[in-house]
Amino acid sequence: MDATDANIYLFDAVSNGSLRGVEAALKAGADIDCKYARCEDSRPATLLFHASCMGDVDTARLLLCKGASLVKRSDRSAFAPLHAAAINGKTEVVDLLVQHGATVDIRDGFQNTPLMRACNYNHVDTVRRLIELGARPDLTGGQLQGMRYYKPGTEIGKGENEESLKLVEEARKSKLLRCCNPTCGKPGYRSTGTLKLCGRCKLTRYCSRDCQKQHWSVGHKKCCGHDAYNHDEADPLQQRMADKSHMKHS
Repeated sequence: MDATDANIYLFDAVSNGSLRGVEAALKAGADIDCKYARCEDSRPATLLFHASCMGDVDTARLLLCKGASLVKRSDRSAFAPLHAAAINGKTEVVDLLVQHGATVDIRDGFQNTPLMRACNYNHVDTVRRLIELGARPDLTGGQLQGMRYYKPGTEIGKGENEESLKLVEEARKSKLLRCCNPTCGKPGYRSTGTLKLCGRCKLTRYCSRDCQKQHWSVGHKKCCGHDAYNHDEADPLQQRMADKSHMKHS
């Protein structure tokens, strides 16, 4: 089996949730981070991305254990696997990805974090879990800025995202952030210096040196410095034309 055939076999195995098929394809030389489009209307993305979209926890776990990238993005909108899980409300996969080192505040091509994407589709459980995992509710930009108001002059909580927006607003008003080590999650006020930013990526924060070391060892080292969006990765016209609904599954 040549590499191209192995990649196709791997894509089919992931699409069908076949763990044995995934193992066999990788053994045959498939590229674990190869990109495929699920349909004609979508853009290529990695297989971990597709498994995250589908909420296939077992396949996503296997791909992660085999070394699948947490930071390679879709060709449209520059979504990372964590965005894919969040936008489809796949909370178990969100948790799995973060446990393996995914950066909770990674931004896509439109400056949206996974929390913003989950909030946009009112995936309440996913929003709650992302906040528990350390996602910042106070970041600006992206869709969350506009979603705070259903229409001009209307207070938060009047639109279709009501419950999710309330969770974000409550977290924002508390002025508390959480340690980004998912095994900890200790809250702290950033202004008091309780939580220290990662000196390299400036995207994760920790309550102690021990928490930072532990998070580094389980996966942050694979993402640190590689999870900032590069505008050169996608064509600007494609970004403007990208339809967020292409991520939804019937």
